[in-house]
Amino acid sequence: MTVPAHLILAAMALSPLVAGLFCSLAQAQTGWQPHEVKQGDGQGGRISRPAQIQVLRKAEGRYLMPFGLVQMDNGEVALICTWHNGEFEQPVIAFSRDEGATWSEFQTIPNATGRPMNLTYLGQGNLTFLANRRFFSSDYGRTWPESLDPQPTADGLPFEVEGNAWVDFDAQGKPLKILEIGWHYEPGKQWPIGDATGVFRYSTDGGRTWQGEVSPPEWKFSLPYQGQPLRRGVSEGAIVRAANGWLVAALRTDMPPHFFDGPHDDSLEGTAISISKDEGQTWSPLNILFTAGRHHANLSRLPNGDLVCVMIVRDDIQEGKLASHLRGCDAVLSYDNGLTWDLAHKFTLDEWEYLDPNYWVNGQCGHVGSVVLKDGSILTAYGHYLKGAAVLVKWKP
Repeated sequence: MTVPAHLILAAMALSPLVAGLFCSLAQAQTGWQPHEVKQGDGQGGRISRPAQIQVLRKAEGRYLMPFGLVQMDNGEVALICTWHNGEFEQPVIAFSRDEGATWSEFQTIPNATGRPMNLTYLGQGNLTFLANRRFFSSDYGRTWPESLDPQPTADGLPFEVEGNAWVDFDAQGKPLKILEIGWHYEPGKQWPIGDATGVFRYSTDGGRTWQGEVSPPEWKFSLPYQGQPLRRGVSEGAIVRAANGWLVAALRTDMPPHFFDGPHDDSLEGTAISISKDEGQTWSPLNILFTAGRHHANLSRLPNGDLVCVMIVRDDIQEGKLASHLRGCDAVLSYDNGLTWDLAHKFTLDEWEYLDPNYWVNGQCGHVGSVVLKDGSILTAYGHYLKGAAVLVKWKP
């Protein structure tokens, strides 16, 4: 996409920072293209809804995968990704001033390695995310001068994350509390037979220290395996505060054991919902939306109070079996603060067919970020392995 010269000149008159952003936008190689989101009609069919789509790549390296999206109070949207530079993965970040139509060049974040999780906006230019360390920015993500070692659980175990956090703000826009979900395997347990342990906790100092840790017993369940019950758990978690004050979590469930005896990997894990009505101290039993194949959930709340859960589709599993070779990204809505979810009217944000004849579970997509924009639309990014790129979809429920 080409940015007109008069806009670049106007940007230069405003500030070097804005000028640099517009100049980098002028180098962008893509923009929105017409797209159709498919929605279930409740009777087994689907209807089409207009949307927009684009693919973001980084010219160098092996691939670019998205992990988080936020809209900041200066109007910008920030997209954080992992970029494989040919030797290792490294967090990179880009910015959009037009709600995702065009983007600045991706900039690496010094001293950050691995995958950047839980990009969270804290207001007034403050951001944080977790990679090899927890990083902090106070200038809308342009620099990241502060980082801390990740805080483990109260038992000294790792606190792994992927999903999205939630921030409670006061009336003046100051962050009061960051809510986050992590997970680990207890000593002696490992994937796939071992059950993962989900952990909820919160921070009242901008993510520097964490407290209120809970590992809900309701986040464990059992499924039959070889004639005996096998304990299952949850790992990744996204969290949102519903309009009525409840906390709603979307959790990645362990793989059903009936897949153990054939080709399998973590593509066959699922998604469940759990609700807390007492600020995270206790949680409801798991409401399993998808037993397998759909996970990497992201939760957000629409202005009217509806909740949106966006998920990756690695394997289209229905009733415990492969139903199609479609991969991509789906979303479902709740109209009652997370109690029930409208699966009959599920949104398919993007889909494509893929089959590895030697390994049918090979999903070839993963990781997601999603944010409700100020204009009421939703911007969703997910990773497309075959393209080695981030696919962005702008849509409205």
